[in-house]
Amino acid sequence: MADLTAINILAAHDRMNGTTLLEDAEKGEPKLCQSCHADPALMAPGKPEVLNFSSAIHGFHANYLSGMDQEACNMCHPSSVEGSTSCFRGRHSEVGVGCTECHGTLEDHALGLLAIQSDNKASARLARGLEPVYAASKEEIIPRMPWLMEPDCRSCHTNFNIFVDGFDGTAFNRWVPGFEALYRNRTDNHGVMCAACHGSTHAIYGAYNKYGLQRDNQQPLQYQGLAGTIGTHGQCMVCHTVEMTANGHHRNMVNRELPSLLVE
Repeated sequence: MADLTAINILAAHDRMNGTTLLEDAEKGEPKLCQSCHADPALMAPGKPEVLNFSSAIHGFHANYLSGMDQEACNMCHPSSVEGSTSCFRGRHSEVGVGCTECHGTLEDHALGLLAIQSDNKASARLARGLEPVYAASKEEIIPRMPWLMEPDCRSCHTNFNIFVDGFDGTAFNRWVPGFEALYRNRTDNHGVMCAACHGSTHAIYGAYNKYGLQRDNQQPLQYQGLAGTIGTHGQCMVCHTVEMTANGHHRNMVNRELPSLLVE
């Protein structure tokens, strides 16, 4: 972040909230945002009368970046395909499922976060001018705690066969209950981590990496010769020494036809 940008952010915060963040920083005593704003990602308790960090950030910016769909996300997050990082580069990106299909638009995202602190005056003020996109009304939005209540695979893959079940356009408002249920922490019916077979959250196999097409697909390519989920297209022998004839890790794994687009 450029120095001038940081100065402007602190000055704006001071002007709107009566703080002295810029003065403190100039004296060599910068304040961590999470010293006031709670943040589960840092296990920071914050101050109960202040909005949590994610609610404050998304709630504020949603009032200025409404109607921009995924482009609003790209303004701050490294998710743009044109950006240097391209953090969102997995199978979902390749088939046209973007940030908003899982997390909702910035307006939706902010309203869900603000709702967890609905008794806070700042929450009510920031939510007042926002209208949901993926929900019929604000009342339908389920309050969520940042970092702990996120969309999950089964928000869409209800029967682990989306080609049969279909996709209704969004996983928004279908949160996992907490930390243990997050994709990165989840296991299957036998204790195997979901990510061990499917890859990391935003780079699901087969991923496309602009710095080397198969950089994120080394594991499946090494063990099965396909840049897809471990075990896809009947490749159970990657791990199993006998033929698998029954679904083990989850439903709809064995003896189902997959579209050819899933094979690199």
